[in-house]
Amino acid sequence: MNLALTSDLPTTPNDVVFDRMRRINPQPRIAWIPPFTGIGRERFPAARTLFGAYGFPDVEYCDIDREPNPSQLTRLDQYDVIYLSGGDPIEFRRNILRTGLSVPLRRCLDAGRLVVGASGGSMQFTKNVSLFRLLTATIDDVLAHHDEYEALGIVNYEVLPHLNRLEASFLETVRRYSERVGHDVIALADGAAVLHTGGDDYTCVGEAALFRQGARTPIE
Repeated sequence: MNLALTSDLPTTPNDVVFDRMRRINPQPRIAWIPPFTGIGRERFPAARTLFGAYGFPDVEYCDIDREPNPSQLTRLDQYDVIYLSGGDPIEFRRNILRTGLSVPLRRCLDAGRLVVGASGGSMQFTKNVSLFRLLTATIDDVLAHHDEYEALGIVNYEVLPHLNRLEASFLETVRRYSERVGHDVIALADGAAVLHTGGDDYTCVGEAALFRQGARTPIE
């Protein structure tokens, strides 16, 4: 499995992820998948320019909201890199389920394509996207409806992006949340990434922390 979960790539670069992309193909063809059409169309030109600045000019828009191209989605494994952008992870999840994107994503991973997520896009590959709900709901409410927000489950933890931007009070809420769920939470600062070669075989690059059973420890 070739999977890279990041906080905000490419806004903050990560040379290890970029090297993985180049190993797939020196000039990889990238499918850029946002959660929504409107915000996706608005942000795509800047995203393409930014990827191009790092030596990746071949970036194609791939819609899963109002303008999906079924032919493009069924041929997703013909791209070298599949990139899921940031955005509301709950709505992102709904559009993934609605379009059946999970099937081609799993096919891409099985075929050895590199799949990269950023922020809300990274959260789609984890156990659950409920961490996002902690921003507006109590822990009790989040846990009461936890099963309704299951993600793809490619990896056996949840991702918390933007560790360096979060208030200490929210991180305390995440610590308490980790006491009551049966899996880890990996928090990533901007520029950091979790790199997978298998479901349980991963390394972290950059600033990261592990929340496990109510304890927070840095990941070296």
